[in-house]
Amino acid sequence: MKRFIGLFVIPLSLILIFLTPHALFGKTLLEYSVKEIPQKDTSLYKFSFDLSENNNSIVLNLNSNLEQGRLTVWFGGGGYEVIGNYIGEDSFEYKNLIFGPLNNTEPINVRITTENATGSWHIIFTELSRSKNLISVIIAGILIIIISMFFIIKWKKLPGVSLKWIFLGGGVWLAGVVLKFLFAFAFNDPVLQGIKFILGQTGYLSIGSIYIGLLTGVFEIGITLVFALFIKGMYENYKRGIAIGIGAGTIEALLIGLSQISGVIFIMSGQIGSNTAMAAIAQSSVTTPLLWLISPVERIIAILCHTSSRALVLFAVAKKKYIYFWAGFLIMTAIDIIAGYFHLAGLLNKINMWWIELALLPFAIISIPIIKWCIKNWTE
Repeated sequence: MKRFIGLFVIPLSLILIFLTPHALFGKTLLEYSVKEIPQKDTSLYKFSFDLSENNNSIVLNLNSNLEQGRLTVWFGGGGYEVIGNYIGEDSFEYKNLIFGPLNNTEPINVRITTENATGSWHIIFTELSRSKNLISVIIAGILIIIISMFFIIKWKKLPGVSLKWIFLGGGVWLAGVVLKFLFAFAFNDPVLQGIKFILGQTGYLSIGSIYIGLLTGVFEIGITLVFALFIKGMYENYKRGIAIGIGAGTIEALLIGLSQISGVIFIMSGQIGSNTAMAAIAQSSVTTPLLWLISPVERIIAILCHTSSRALVLFAVAKKKYIYFWAGFLIMTAIDIIAGYFHLAGLLNKINMWWIELALLPFAIISIPIIKWCIKNWTE
């Protein structure tokens, strides 16, 4: 545990302190507040600013607390005659609106007009750095790879542990995911649309989420049981049983880490679809603080849950007590019920992603004593 703190937590803390303030946004371009008084029929405010890098975006946050009157915000430049034009009366709010990419060769001009306004308003324009956002994704991908290798190396150091069981665990995971994907490709749309048609939006979110969770339980945990019944060596001792779970979690994490890095390469290539991918990163970055830490934290949670659930399955086969299989089945099913709900509700990239990780955290916490329990009670 002390080595873990020294090798992992401390470097992460240093990165958090020194890189986070610069990882997402470039700088505040404009922040202005005014309290309008009844004596003025019309007020006009003009501003101008430049982006620090080409192809960066800007983020608008506008909050009107007018008791009466109209507020108009127009802005253009950065390669566009008009970027945005927003008109509202009395109290209203625009939050985290993203515009771009824009060029930095032409200044961005802002014109704000109030008519018969009484009350206050507040506006902020923030620069969203394309390059720093991409760097943050690369950092996340590298951290995921480091985390995966840490779990693999840590378990491999135990006497009698062979890498083949870790790779077999990755193979078990891959087989389950492929089967789940094929089933989902064929049946997800008609099943989910049928649920929505019969039960409405509430049933769609609740029953649909359970359906998505069960897919993971059936295919990922079910396939682990199938492999265990045909490969007896998988459950011979706790070292192999835990290695299967670590393999499933770390191989998945390694692929995710590599995909994030390759995703940055794809965005930088400028191919069709790269702007859409960049827009998704930008949207996430304005709704989720420390976005670059989300993926590494999520992978730690996932690896622990993969390990505990699969350990329970293999322990069940070893002991011939299949109640433990259902416990492992429940862990992975519940995790994807939660993830499925956020997906079906269309909340991804629209809410702070840390709420999702907080919802999944209890499963990771309970996985630690489950793993320890399996190790203690497994027969060598």
